[in-house]
Amino acid sequence: MREEIPEGFFCSELSVESGENMFGTAPRVDLWLLLEYRGHWDENALPSVRIPEDVRDRLFKSFASIPNSRIQLIKRHSYKNPDDPLRLYVVVSKELEPKLYELSFSDYPDLLGFDIRKLISQDRYLRDSPVFLVCTHGTYDRCCGKFGIPVYLEALKNERDYITWQCSHVGGHRFAPNILCFPHGIYYGRVGKGEVTNIISDYKNGILNLEKYRGRCCFNPEVQAAEYFLRANTGVVGISEIRFNKASEVEKDTWLVEFFVEADDKTYWVCVKKESGAILGYMSCGDKTKSPIAQYKLVDFKRL
Repeated sequence: MREEIPEGFFCSELSVESGENMFGTAPRVDLWLLLEYRGHWDENALPSVRIPEDVRDRLFKSFASIPNSRIQLIKRHSYKNPDDPLRLYVVVSKELEPKLYELSFSDYPDLLGFDIRKLISQDRYLRDSPVFLVCTHGTYDRCCGKFGIPVYLEALKNERDYITWQCSHVGGHRFAPNILCFPHGIYYGRVGKGEVTNIISDYKNGILNLEKYRGRCCFNPEVQAAEYFLRANTGVVGISEIRFNKASEVEKDTWLVEFFVEADDKTYWVCVKKESGAILGYMSCGDKTKSPIAQYKLVDFKRL
């Protein structure tokens, strides 16, 4: 018998009901371009923006040629002065010493001379305070609009030494609301109202919230899962207290991942297995049928 699809369902709510784990679900990204665009964006955000074609070619095509790179559109909910400069951020989200660069510009043709290598080679463009993104891309998936916007507005209330932006689709809308923390490139999901302030405060203090943690984008999914299990079993939640050493696939869908933990000056091995069809669920609010969803399980854990 064919399963009846719940009318008007939200994929994020069904994900919670299914017991789906979030760790190991952050997309792998090493280099980010966060581009402010104050107009409307459609379901497919980048093709829909009204930016001069030569600028699009300069930014989008050149960035697309860089492995593990990603472009996000960002905007604020309102602007007191529409003539204020636009902003562009470049994030190098490596594990050690991630960096966040900020550039202001008047109009998109100003970016025709944009040179990413030159930008990241000059410390004068470095930004000291963090940037947070909340996915509110409701035209891509209704969960992001319904659940993301209240979280974004809550983040604005205590905005002091950080800035929060709405952003286009970041992946994993079934985990909405999603928050990204830069410069580290940390993904959080299912962040509800009343939890935003603590998430931001912890991040500024170098602490991870494991309950809401999806992973760090500088790691592949299997390393993200292994990192989660290591932290959950040791109680080490400082962002910089664990360092990834290496990973190897010891058999199909099974990885042995090695980390160094500074707190006890020890090396750990974490073995994780990917179970490709662990859960059947709706990947998006627009899905008509369920799809197999992978989950990671802990196979072995050892301190050397």
